[in-house]
Amino acid sequence: MKHLVKIAGSALLTLAACTFTSAQEKTNNGKNPDSVRPIDESNIMWKRRLWRRMDLNEKQNQPFFSKGNEVTKYLIEWVQSGVLQPYANDSLRTKLTKEQFLKNLEMENAVSDQSLSDAEKAAGFGNEKAATSATAGADDGWGDTKPAAQKPAGGGDGWGNELAPKPAGADGIYYFPKELSIIELKEDAIFDKQRSRLYFDIQALTVVIPANKTAAGFDKTVASFRYKDLDKLFRSNPNCIWYNEQNEAQHKNMADAFDLRLFNARLIKKGNAQDKYLDDIYGGERQGLVNSQQEEFKLMEMEHNLWEY
Repeated sequence: MKHLVKIAGSALLTLAACTFTSAQEKTNNGKNPDSVRPIDESNIMWKRRLWRRMDLNEKQNQPFFSKGNEVTKYLIEWVQSGVLQPYANDSLRTKLTKEQFLKNLEMENAVSDQSLSDAEKAAGFGNEKAATSATAGADDGWGDTKPAAQKPAGGGDGWGNELAPKPAGADGIYYFPKELSIIELKEDAIFDKQRSRLYFDIQALTVVIPANKTAAGFDKTVASFRYKDLDKLFRSNPNCIWYNEQNEAQHKNMADAFDLRLFNARLIKKGNAQDKYLDDIYGGERQGLVNSQQEEFKLMEMEHNLWEY
C-alpha cells in the first residue's frame, strides 16, 4: 500500500513539474513570430483567421498602385535584389528561390509550332506567316491589291532608326507590375482582453496574376511574403507612398496605410475545418459575396457587444 502511495505521489509531482514547464514555455514563446506587433496568447480572448482579396484597380486601392510607385513593383525589385524572401504560399513555410519566383512571374509564351499537335497543324494553326506571304499581292475583295510586306533596309524600324539588339539571356517575357493587380491578405482578427480592443494582425501578402491576364483563364499565384518583412522594408523606403489624391502634402507610407486600413479588401475565406472559400461553402459567387458582407457585420457586432458587456 505504501508502495502505491509513493508511486502516486511521484506521478503527481511529475505531472505538476510538466505542467509548470509547459506553462513556462507557453509564457516565453506564446507570441506569433509572424506578427508585426505580437500579442501574448494569455491576452487573446478570441481569434479568427481571415483571408481577403484586394483589387488594386479599385478606386479606394489605387493609392497603393500609383504610376511608378506600384506596391507590386517594389516587391519584385526587393526579391531581385535579394532583400525580400518569397514563399510558395501564405503558410510561409516553403521558401522560393529568386529563379523560382521569376519563373512564376514569367508570361506564358505564344503557341509555337513545336507545341502543336499534328491535327492542329493540319487544321492550319502555326502557318500564319506563310498565309501572310501567300496573300501578299492578291485582291483584298475591294478591288485593291495588297502590297507585299517589305523588310526595312539595314535592319531598321522603317523610320530610319536601327533596332536595338535583344539583351543576352532575355528569353522570358515577364508581367509588368501594373498587371499584377490582385493581392490576397491573410490576417488574424484578435480581441485583446488586456487592452479591450479588436486588432487585425496581417500575417502575409500574396501576389496573384488575375485570370484575365493568364492564358489558362485562372488566377495564378506568384508568391507570398511575410508582412513582418514588408513592414520593415516599407518603412525604410520613403518612396513607398500611399498616394493621397485629396491632399498631396499628406502622402503616407504604405506600412502606415495598411495599419490604418486605408484599403478595401473583400473577405473571401475564414478559418474552417475544410479550408473552403466562402464561394464554395455557400454555392456561388453571389452567395459568397452576400455572406462576406454578413461576416463583416458580425465582426463589428461582436466588438460592439464585447464593449456593451
